[in-house]
Amino acid sequence: MHCSLIGVGKMGEAILKGLLPSVKKGQITLTGYEISPERKREIEEKYRLPLAYTLEESITDAQVILIAVKPQQMKELLAQMGSKTSNRLLISIAAGIPSDFIQARVAPGTRIVRVMPNTPALIGEGALAYSLGPNTTEEDRETVRKLLTPLGTMVEVPEKLMDAVTALSGSGPAYVFLFLQALCDAGVKVGLPRDLAYTLALKTMTGSLKLIEELQEHPARMIEMVTSPGGTTIAALHTMERAGFKGIIMDSVEAAACRSQELAKG
Repeated sequence: MHCSLIGVGKMGEAILKGLLPSVKKGQITLTGYEISPERKREIEEKYRLPLAYTLEESITDAQVILIAVKPQQMKELLAQMGSKTSNRLLISIAAGIPSDFIQARVAPGTRIVRVMPNTPALIGEGALAYSLGPNTTEEDRETVRKLLTPLGTMVEVPEKLMDAVTALSGSGPAYVFLFLQALCDAGVKVGLPRDLAYTLALKTMTGSLKLIEELQEHPARMIEMVTSPGGTTIAALHTMERAGFKGIIMDSVEAAACRSQELAKG
């Protein structure tokens, strides 16, 4: 199976890293294309993988085309691809760009799958949701899972949920990093040196997530385990609740979902 990877930014690079073991085993062949000359040289030097000089060169013999460009670049890219996608599987990770938008701009017979990964895919710990287009087959489902499972955990969802997925897991790492930064700053505020505050905050977050994953408990139950009557934790949680902490998170995810919907409108 010959694959073409269009766009090798951060997420494109994550996909590339996930595909390389299959390339080395001879299970697939891969051609990449990157519009930025500087990024092209960087990827070629880092992975010893020559990239195509033109888009047409990259997709000519590809059975599977993976598109990893920004949503704002999709319209122009699809226009350039035109009839060259006929009878091929096209996998898009562009946030907010629905399959009917893509279908209207590519050749008849193109089979479309949308995938929303997130940045932990860079280390094989991503959360990836995918939705199958109307013309896809069971073989296409297996192809998508085989190609992208090395990036992390994969779940299948109906396309109508992709904007919600984008808002929750696609954008989610930024929320986690912001909370880590805030926790670190809070440690500094109460007197800890910044490097120590960062170490404690980071290990608290990673350890807590590993714990809840291992125990398979509800978050509310895990909070109860830490919270003593009249203690320090309940004082902190009361302050968060009074400030509307959970409401802020919910509003933020909703705003991201709305923005994902707006991207489809151009």
